[in-house]
Amino acid sequence: MRYGALLALCVLLAGCGGSLGSGPTPTDDTCQTATQTATPASTSTAAPSAASRVEVRGDSDRLPVNATAVWLRVLELRGLSPTEIPAPVVRVTPASRQTFSRTGLDGDTDQFSNLVGLNENQSQAVTLPSPDGYVAPPEFTDGNYTRVNMGIAEDDPSADIEATLAHEYVHVVQVETDFSLTDEELAGLQENERVSPGMFSNIREGAAEYVADVYAERYLEGVDLRAERRAAYKQARPNAWKLSRAGYYYGYCHVAARVESPRQLPAVYKAPPETEEQLIHGLSPDEEPPVPLSVQAAGEWQARGTVGELHLQVALTEHLAESRAVEAAAGWGNDTLVSRGDDYVWVVRMEDATGASELEAALESHVDGLRAATDPIDRPGDIAYRVVRVDEETLALVVSEPTVVETVRISADDGSVYVSTENA
Repeated sequence: MRYGALLALCVLLAGCGGSLGSGPTPTDDTCQTATQTATPASTSTAAPSAASRVEVRGDSDRLPVNATAVWLRVLELRGLSPTEIPAPVVRVTPASRQTFSRTGLDGDTDQFSNLVGLNENQSQAVTLPSPDGYVAPPEFTDGNYTRVNMGIAEDDPSADIEATLAHEYVHVVQVETDFSLTDEELAGLQENERVSPGMFSNIREGAAEYVADVYAERYLEGVDLRAERRAAYKQARPNAWKLSRAGYYYGYCHVAARVESPRQLPAVYKAPPETEEQLIHGLSPDEEPPVPLSVQAAGEWQARGTVGELHLQVALTEHLAESRAVEAAAGWGNDTLVSRGDDYVWVVRMEDATGASELEAALESHVDGLRAATDPIDRPGDIAYRVVRVDEETLALVVSEPTVVETVRISADDGSVYVSTENA
């Protein structure tokens, strides 16, 4: 499942890919700068060697495409020879069409995310699209090859299957060329407060989406992955599912805006975005760095790090039109979340006072919707919200029980923000 980073196995391994699902062609201002790529026609007519042939295992009758031909095409798009990358093994199984309940969609979202609308559930469940797939590198297989696991239903269009397979093959290339991180490396990346491991994942998946898009333009008729990708993201519910798809969609946009060919992907890998703002707006790491924000928490309050512009944007879509949510979040400059048990203060510093005023109005409307919700997901019915204008550029959203919300004190002095309670 191209957007299904909710499965723990997919997160652990090399990524997921799958059918995006159909949808109307939307207006896509975000990706307007993405370069349309013209790839030279293939000139290779030689039969593949035994070493470059893809072995298909399992329910192979469900795979209506030539797995080796797709593999060689992806390698050619990337400018690689079959002698450089070992051919993977493809294991085919019937599509699971797994349905995830609201609890199964929690993923990395925690209680704070539930409280601010990042895990609200308008559809009660999400059924994974088909076809779907994920990649298991050698250490998770029974050999020295990378395995592509494909779940295919009998009614899946062959073009969708081929596009999904191409996406997964990009992950094979990433694994074999060391564009992957171990758990220890991801943990080290997390220690760098400027770079989120999610940025690495978004670029990894965005690159696979980009190559699949170029592949479809060249080899598949009647397939418009850009339109399907955007429609699937905009229509995604609940918000935990939307947030997982957002990384794939914006990852694609970021990559497509920065390269003119799949052969240029290594340059993107070397300089991934460091913030969600850079990801969303296609910026390099040296553009729009986070504005300074120092949050001092007293007593038992503890700083938990940055939430990010994308999380802010997706949360606001729960009770605001998406266009307004995007506009309100766009002036994001930095943020810090502090907590004390299940009490939270989300401090957001915008780039200017105008942006702070727009976000303040949007947050007030959003929390009005949260207060009025009749079927909140994993959210206490008596939870209270308070929006505070800390200074010209800075806002704070306080979330807790009603008796606690009004006791939280937030002030600013010489650019720093101080969070405490009346008795601390």
